[in-house]
Amino acid sequence: MKSRDRRDGLQVVAFGEILWDIFDAGGGAFVRELGGAPANLATTLVRVGVPTAVVGGLGRDRFGDDLAAFLKAEGVDTRFLVRLPNRTGVTFVFRDAEGEPSFLFYRNQTADMSVRREHVVPAMGKARFALVGTSTLVSAGLAGATRLFLRHASKHGAHVIVDLNVRAHLWSSKKAMKESVSKMIYEAALVKASLTDLAALDIGNEAAAIRWVRGAAPKATVIVTRGAGKASAYGVHGEASLCGHEATCVDATGAGDAFLAGVIAALVAARAEPGSAPWEDPATWLAALDVGHSLGVKAVSKIGAVRGITGLAPIRSKLNALDTSKRS
Repeated sequence: MKSRDRRDGLQVVAFGEILWDIFDAGGGAFVRELGGAPANLATTLVRVGVPTAVVGGLGRDRFGDDLAAFLKAEGVDTRFLVRLPNRTGVTFVFRDAEGEPSFLFYRNQTADMSVRREHVVPAMGKARFALVGTSTLVSAGLAGATRLFLRHASKHGAHVIVDLNVRAHLWSSKKAMKESVSKMIYEAALVKASLTDLAALDIGNEAAAIRWVRGAAPKATVIVTRGAGKASAYGVHGEASLCGHEATCVDATGAGDAFLAGVIAALVAARAEPGSAPWEDPATWLAALDVGHSLGVKAVSKIGAVRGITGLAPIRSKLNALDTSKRS
C-alpha cells in the first residue's frame, strides 16, 4: 500500500535546475543570488516551515560548493544533489524600470542540464508532493531523468505538481512542446501557469489556453497567475480567485516561485491532497492564493528570488490557522 501520510517527514521534493543568478546591479557591479525555480521554491518552503528537498545537478567547482552550502545552511534537504564534472550553471539577469527581468543564459552542458537517468534513485520520489517544471523536458537526457523521477514519485504515492515554465524558443517545434507538456501534466495533481506560459502554448486567448491545460491535466487543479493581478484556481472545488496584494516591484525574477511555494505551504498546512475534504473546499484554495500572494510580494521587494523572503511571522500565522490539528 502506498503511504500518503508523511506529515512528520519530507513534504516536498523539487526536481530541476539549481544555479546562480548574476544580477546587473548598475555601475558595472554584479551581485550573485540563488537561482533556479526548484531551488528558489525549496528555500522559500523551508523558511515557512515545510520540509523540502531539491534534486538537481551542481558542478564540482566553487560555484557548486557555494550553492550546496547555501541550501544546506537554509535547511533545505540536500542529500539528492548530484555533483558532476560539468560547470555549475549561471544566468545573467537584467531588469527594466518595472523590475521585469530578461535573461542571458550560460547553461550549455552545465551540471543542471546534465542530470541523467543513472543519477536518479527511488528515494528521490518519497515525499507528499513532487514538483517538476517543463523546462527539464527540452533536452533528451534531462527529460529521461525527469520521467524516471516522476515514476519513482508515483510509486511512492507522491502528488505531482507541475510548473509550466513554457519557453517556446527552447523547443524544436510548438507541436513537440505541446506533446511533451501534455504528457507531463496528464497525471498531475496541481499545475501552475502564468499568462506568459499560456501565451507560449499558442492555443488562442487566455480562456482557450486554460481550457487546453485543464483538458490535458484532467485530474489537476490548475492555478493561473496574472502578474500583480488576480490569480485563479480551477478544479473540483470550482473556481477560486483572489486579487494580488499591492507591492513595489524591485525584481520580479522569483515572484512565481514564491507564489507557488505559498500555495504548496498552505496545502501542506491544511492537510489537503486530492480526494480529501480540504482539497475540495474553495476556502482552502482562497487561503492558498492569499499565502501565495503574500510571499510573492516579499519576493519582488529585493534583488534576487529569495532575499526578500524574510519577516515571515504573519505568514506562518496564516499557515498555522489552516492546520486543524493545532486548533484547541
